[in-house]
Amino acid sequence: MTDSTTAIIVAVITTLGVVLVGLLQTFKKEARDNAQENREDHAIVQHHFLMIFRSLNKVDNKLDKHLDEHAEGMFNGKPAQRD
Repeated sequence: MTDSTTAIIVAVITTLGVVLVGLLQTFKKEARDNAQENREDHAIVQHHFLMIFRSLNKVDNKLDKHLDEHAEGMFNGKPAQRD
């Protein structure tokens, strides 16, 4: 490749880069708005996951307690009676 060919290739790449940056700047406000909406959506989803996690922990704790009571022969704080 000659020096002139290399210079032409570099000039074309630079021109394409400048055009691309110009297009990105055109959509910059829209990109910011979309990013803000995305953050808000993620916050909502994160809140829902936290509520589900807490609910599951409550169920898990109740189930563990219930199984422990059965293992100890107690149910609702009273000894289990067999028929």
